[in-house]
Amino acid sequence: MAAVKTSQILIEAIREMPGVFAIVDKDLALISKSKEWDAGLLSYFSTVTEDMTKLQLKFKTAFEKSIQGENSYFIQNIPQKQVRYKYKFSRIDPEPCLILIQQVLLTRPQDYRKELLLQETNKVAEIGFWEYNIITGKIYWSEVTRKIHEVPEDFVPNLETGVSFYKEGENRERISRAVQNGVETGEPWNGDYTIINHKGRKVHVNARGKAEFENGKCVRLLGTFQDITERTERNIRLKKSEEQFRLAFENSPIGFLIISIDGFHLLRSNRAFQKLIGLGEKELVNKKLTDFFAPEEANRYYLNFLKLIDGKLAEIQGEHFLRNTNGVILTCSVFASVIYDPDAKPKEIIVQIQDVTELRRKSQEIDRFVEVTTEQNTRLINFAHIVSHNLRSHTSNIAMLLNFLKEEKDLDERELQLDMLNQASDMLTETIKHLNEVVSVDIDIKDKEELVLKDFVKNTERSLRGLLVNANFKIYNYVPEDLKVYAVPAYLESVLLNLFSNSIKYRDPRKKSWLQVTAEAVNGYTVISVSDNGLGINMERYGDRIFGLYKTFHEHSEARGLGLYMTQSQIQVMGGSIDVKSKVGEGTTFIIKLHEKDKTGMSGR
Repeated sequence: MAAVKTSQILIEAIREMPGVFAIVDKDLALISKSKEWDAGLLSYFSTVTEDMTKLQLKFKTAFEKSIQGENSYFIQNIPQKQVRYKYKFSRIDPEPCLILIQQVLLTRPQDYRKELLLQETNKVAEIGFWEYNIITGKIYWSEVTRKIHEVPEDFVPNLETGVSFYKEGENRERISRAVQNGVETGEPWNGDYTIINHKGRKVHVNARGKAEFENGKCVRLLGTFQDITERTERNIRLKKSEEQFRLAFENSPIGFLIISIDGFHLLRSNRAFQKLIGLGEKELVNKKLTDFFAPEEANRYYLNFLKLIDGKLAEIQGEHFLRNTNGVILTCSVFASVIYDPDAKPKEIIVQIQDVTELRRKSQEIDRFVEVTTEQNTRLINFAHIVSHNLRSHTSNIAMLLNFLKEEKDLDERELQLDMLNQASDMLTETIKHLNEVVSVDIDIKDKEELVLKDFVKNTERSLRGLLVNANFKIYNYVPEDLKVYAVPAYLESVLLNLFSNSIKYRDPRKKSWLQVTAEAVNGYTVISVSDNGLGINMERYGDRIFGLYKTFHEHSEARGLGLYMTQSQIQVMGGSIDVKSKVGEGTTFIIKLHEKDKTGMSGR
């Protein structure tokens, strides 16, 4: 009965009490209210908005807790009025269930505007704030603080849960000591910590705090909370990068230097450079990089450094000659670039120097080896061609003469044919002799000989005598008796044999076929012209492929597309050139140019 009387007295008294009060039952039916109630909570509840829906959820949560006998509250900003209210719920009677609701003004308009400005500023700066009331045990987290912790909207923090977010171990122990020390001594704290937020994400934060005292007793803690994850991870990456650079700098087999932009003095050097130059780190102090360049390069490199600093060069790279302390000249690969400070101003120059003296020597040896190998391969290809083509021409000629001899009954004619057969045999022997020159490892341009061209034309005619008689083919040798050329005998013989046999092979059966050879000395060259009246070549169609490998231009059972390719190759090896003019139905002319007295080197080697 006493409890009923107390609630009844409260119901009557509340009507006259100053402030915003109301007593409701568990169904929110109004039992009693103060005079100011209608101008407070109920008037705000009259408009349904998105914010109103959130407020209703807070109201419902707090109200249901109070029905269970728990004192509850929520804090709500009212932007329209620029105030902040605290709504408190207390059960004053369990049966029937009566709930006392009170609206308490926490922040007046002038203070609200200041707090709102502070909150917005903190949002822009992404700085949260917090407050812990030691008397009530309640904690307030700002919107940014809650965002960093990624807690749900209805999450209510307390001291224990707030500390539990800090990563277990050193971080949690450090913040606990800082808070305890602040409570006991009033000393503020400022530190960087790692927390594991509500969603399990690791976040690096800066936490600051201070204690407030009344009558010598700590009554409140407050401070700021900022996410510094990006900055922290950037610093971690920077430290890692700096450490990697330090290890690479110190342990690299390539010489590394850091030099000043003022005077280009050596600031730091690694062991590889010290070993290269032959001086220790202390001995290199105040030295300049240009001190080690060969005199003829020092000034040029100094000017390049100036251009590098001025931004006229993005980098310096290339091979240069350095002199070590023993006076040995080293071929070095040098690369230099600028290191800039945060304001994009040149700070230092980093230089990489690698001794490539031995590498350059080996590269030159490889180049010489490749040159010799290429030359030898060319000779082997030519050898194979002479064996397969030139010897075949000789054997075909001999076979043809033997057939003539076997069928000839006239003794005088047989004598003439035997003489021709002997000449063909001699020419075969000469060709085999020349093959030794082709495959000789030591063959060089020095082995080009002064040859009588007219004799080589005659010999080629003899080599093909049987084929010429069988084809009723005539050769006109208009080469001057005293004209000489400088050539490798086997190659000159092979070139003439190829051109002559081609003319026989691709003769026009409707004509009396012929080939003529002329030659003259022109401007330091011997120009040889080999012309026939054969089938000719369609130059519009095949002009760019005349000397290509495996290219043929007529339907012929023996055409392989090797002859003209090898002819050009052999002429080029001798330092000469070959060109062609042709017209279908009229014939073809090959023009060969050889140096008159070139005994110094071959092109194409």
